[in-house]
Amino acid sequence: MAITSSIKIKGYVQGYGAGRMEIDTTPFTDSTALPSVQIGVVIGDNTITVPTGSSAVIISLDPVLSTGELFLKGVAGDTGRRIFSIGLGGTIFFPVDSTVASFVINSTAAIPSIKFSFL
Repeated sequence: MAITSSIKIKGYVQGYGAGRMEIDTTPFTDSTALPSVQIGVVIGDNTITVPTGSSAVIISLDPVLSTGELFLKGVAGDTGRRIFSIGLGGTIFFPVDSTVASFVINSTAAIPSIKFSFL
């Protein structure tokens, strides 16, 4: 029996003077069963290896462990894009191109455990 990974994001954003905006994505499905791993990060750049065949990653951070800011970066010297702020955990999802072998998470604090689930 084949294993299929699937994710659908549903929710809403409320406030900011715009009222309430619904979020309801179409399901993202992948027939490859890939790992979920818990990774601790150190201050500075942390290289995350993308398993072969991955087409997306879900990054989950417990708010209790969110003692620093996290930035998603390329391997070049860019400043990156903040994905988590101090004290704010949560879950983010982003697609990964099939040519991507790794990406960089820059952290302003040592965080003992972040969950990376690859699809």
